[in-house]
Amino acid sequence: MNSTYGDKKSTIDVLGPGSAFGEESITTSALSNFTCVALDDVETRVIPGDVLRRILLEDPVLLFRMMGSISLNMHSLMTQIADLKMRSTAERLSMFLIDLSGKEEGSVTITLPYDKRVIADKLGMSPETLSRTFAKLRKIDVDTRPGNRVTIGDIEKLADYCGYSFV
Repeated sequence: MNSTYGDKKSTIDVLGPGSAFGEESITTSALSNFTCVALDDVETRVIPGDVLRRILLEDPVLLFRMMGSISLNMHSLMTQIADLKMRSTAERLSMFLIDLSGKEEGSVTITLPYDKRVIADKLGMSPETLSRTFAKLRKIDVDTRPGNRVTIGDIEKLADYCGYSFV
């Protein structure tokens, strides 16, 4: 999902299968400053706001599920804002890599799920800064490999470096 502000564009989030966006249409008909760009082939469903409002009024269980989803999205965005304001680029990249690894200990080689330009934008940095940040992480045994692969020598060491908590 991208945001536009003047001439600037930024990747706010990268959504996966089954994700929803544009939920604000249930409360307003105003146009949004957000757009989505597909990184792969996708299939979408569009539900006009007035139709969705009617459906939700008739199904309170669905309404609460949607409210829960919106709440989780809001929490995720607030966490991103806090990270951008309070964490260094190396800490943000480290946390991103740990999340991708799905591991709490040991070593792992992961394949980055999308282009480094998209990752840099999502993490609030330029592609050049992302490259410099990867270079900085070499000192704690994080190495880039051909084919968008990254080897992490010690997940626990990387977690300690960036203050990541496995909760």
